[in-house]
Amino acid sequence: MAWVQISPRIFRWADTCNVYCVTSGDRGLLIDAGSGAVVDHLDEIGVRQVEWVLHTHHHRDQCWGTGRLRDHGARVAVPEQERHLFEQAELFWQHKRVYDNYNDRNTFFSLAENVAVDADLEDYGTFTWRDVEFEVIPAKGHTSGSSMLIGRIDGRRVAFTGDLLGAGGVLYQYHAMEYGYADQQGALFTLESLQALRRQAPDLALPSHGDLIEDPVGDCARLEERLMALARLGAGMRFLGRDGGHGLDLLPDPKFIQVSRHLLWGGPHTCSNFYVLLSESGKACFIDYGHSFYAHMGVAQEREDGDTMRFVVHHLDELRETYGVHEMDLVLVTHIHDDHTAGIPYLVRHEGARVWALDEVAQVLEDPAGWCSTPCTLPYPIPIERKLRDGERFQWEEFEFEVHHAPGQTEFHSVLATHVDGQKVAFTGDNVFLELAPGITGDMTAQLYQTTVLRNSLQLWMHRRCADVMDLVQPDLVCPGHRELIPWDSRRAAEYRDFIARKERVVRDLLDEPADEGVDLWWARLIPYLRHVEPGEVCSYRLLLRNNAERAVRLEARLLAPDGWRTSDAFESLDLEAGARGELTLNARAPAHSDIRRILTAEIRVDGETRGPVTEALVTVGDGAG
Repeated sequence: MAWVQISPRIFRWADTCNVYCVTSGDRGLLIDAGSGAVVDHLDEIGVRQVEWVLHTHHHRDQCWGTGRLRDHGARVAVPEQERHLFEQAELFWQHKRVYDNYNDRNTFFSLAENVAVDADLEDYGTFTWRDVEFEVIPAKGHTSGSSMLIGRIDGRRVAFTGDLLGAGGVLYQYHAMEYGYADQQGALFTLESLQALRRQAPDLALPSHGDLIEDPVGDCARLEERLMALARLGAGMRFLGRDGGHGLDLLPDPKFIQVSRHLLWGGPHTCSNFYVLLSESGKACFIDYGHSFYAHMGVAQEREDGDTMRFVVHHLDELRETYGVHEMDLVLVTHIHDDHTAGIPYLVRHEGARVWALDEVAQVLEDPAGWCSTPCTLPYPIPIERKLRDGERFQWEEFEFEVHHAPGQTEFHSVLATHVDGQKVAFTGDNVFLELAPGITGDMTAQLYQTTVLRNSLQLWMHRRCADVMDLVQPDLVCPGHRELIPWDSRRAAEYRDFIARKERVVRDLLDEPADEGVDLWWARLIPYLRHVEPGEVCSYRLLLRNNAERAVRLEARLLAPDGWRTSDAFESLDLEAGARGELTLNARAPAHSDIRRILTAEIRVDGETRGPVTEALVTVGDGAG
């Protein structure tokens, strides 16, 4: 093997993958590591010390020699979404499913041993080394967490593309396109990543395998067409997840549907509907902003232990280029769920957008660790500039809004409404949908319904409240969080209320009264749910309580903790009237040593009768090493 000089400061070493070295005097930075053999040949290109190794993805052919480079003083940076597959590789294999496995992702090619990591390569962030600034762009496709690194070196814009594509516009490995059993979702992700690379318009692309790519834009287009030919095969080509592969004209770039002059809809193929209001001043107001396609949620069999959902930017270029938007100014959030909020941190961090939300919604968005006992919380906080009150009216540009607490699909939910182009529009999140279902005669009919997810927190009054909100708002058009838009009138309102009433009758028939005692999963909740504390620290918890009985009750509670923790045996007490809410403060002192993640529970008594350790919280002490 020998070094190949690509430009004055870029060299390639052919190993189990292409290892690229960028030089600055006698210092070097590597893109990927291969076997690590490169460390024995650095002097051949005048490099005395490798300062950093940047990885495009986690596969063994890219990084099985990274530990050797660390031993020689190099620091390591990896895609943020795959950090756990470096630092916790051994733990990954302890939990990796091998029997009854429907997860076909190529994480089977993960490292066998842990590799320490010094820095994240943050999506859409930058990594600066000496005089080179690398942009980190998601390159989802070959792996879910792959990234490409783009920087200006020797007067050219150079992209290090990992295994996204090969010279001539080909895939490196077709089998990597299979994420779930018999699907081809990796092809969808690759299409999006190729489009992102084309928009970056690099002069040169350097892949992990094969020859350098001298026509990156052209090769991206060629591979896009080949993947679209795969999609057009039809049967068995599950690119888009739930929608069965329809709407191929939207691949790989979903487009807005213009509902009216000032109202845009992200379109039926987005993972979760989002909407944009256009002001005459050229500003944009988003109502929610999640993933471009359902497949990005990576749920069920497609998700590995340690994965989080990875957001990829979509629709923003179209806002600028087609609709003349010059400022992504505001995001209004209907509810807390991550499929509707995953893109909001990007808008805040990279577009300077502000976020407003109902106070009931804001409390969870700002403190997800505190509230992550509820499903579908984003793993990092969203800063809320303005907390809105139930029933409040507020102004953005020429639009006057109203907001109402509508605890339907989740307790932490709102309905937002405003007049747009002559009609009253309600943005209803995940509450109300139309769906084809068998009617009275057995024929399929479009039926209106209110969603129910019990773990999202439900008391029966909450859905009645949602019907009241819709009657109060009286929209002409409902813009839901999923599926098609719904023209609304008094007939629809009556149908909606009727469904809620019928469902409540069915539920009450299933349960003893008071029915809410059998419905309300979250009558007791510890906050914060997830935390990290120091050895010996006194921890305070809020125990949120609500009384579903039809009489006043006395509630008593105490914390139960693992060995080494100190808690009081005494119960704290609270008297609540029927239907009322309240909270207690419970304290515990952490042990004097570090410990792995454990759970604390709260034992609760109702009128002197214990219900046991009803609710829990997760806590890690110190560094968690045990």
